[in-house]
Amino acid sequence: MTRLAIRAPAKINLGLEITRRRTDGYHDVVTILQALEFGDTVHISKATSIDGISSVPGLSQDHDLAFRAAHNLHCRVRPKTGVYIQVKKQIPVASGMGGGSSDAGAVLRGLHVLWNANWSTIAKTAKSLGTDVPFFLQPGTALGLGRGDELQTLPPAPPQWVILARPQQKISTIDAYTDLRPEEYSGGDATFATARNIENGKLEPALLKNDLQAAAIRLVPEVADVLHALEDVGAQPALLSGSGATCFGLFPDKDTAQ
Repeated sequence: MTRLAIRAPAKINLGLEITRRRTDGYHDVVTILQALEFGDTVHISKATSIDGISSVPGLSQDHDLAFRAAHNLHCRVRPKTGVYIQVKKQIPVASGMGGGSSDAGAVLRGLHVLWNANWSTIAKTAKSLGTDVPFFLQPGTALGLGRGDELQTLPPAPPQWVILARPQQKISTIDAYTDLRPEEYSGGDATFATARNIENGKLEPALLKNDLQAAAIRLVPEVADVLHALEDVGAQPALLSGSGATCFGLFPDKDTAQ
């Protein structure tokens, strides 16, 4: 097989609690990562070098996680062929839904086949690219600890209809964490409880929280308007995804969501 089309799903966080700032500058988190049906599609095929079309117009390969994944893995396994990469982009950039990380994960899953790269090397490469990339090697439902890349696979969360909405203004992950205040840290109890509920086939909306939500609203006040609009039409709950600025609402049935 020389050409593959690989699904690269978006993600939301069914809970994101920040427990402390680490000495390495990162933060320890307790989060539940949930892949969606919505997302990008990554097309890869064998080539003589690593080439393709960037997922975002004007973005160089050095700054595109999909191409960085290929270059990084190429240095590790030294395959005899290159790869041509093209991303059909649906996930907005800098939206808190893991688009770049998902594209990188899809590339690595595809190169596991095209280059016959062993899975341990794939996993090491994913971890070197960013905290969300390991989740997208096997996207589904997972509890994330440490920087978010210490993953424990969970059963699929109970099916929900998800409405995504976001302001036009973007929020960088660095800005969101920089604006986070110490009094907004929490111990992770609510998200651990959510993980236990998912293991028992349940999802309790009242337990879902995102410790970055207040910081996001300070940076982009329109986030509060989006959350209120989702709540007004019955979202249970409405929550910021990741560092934002995308918000999501969960709905138990299709009619209510529509």
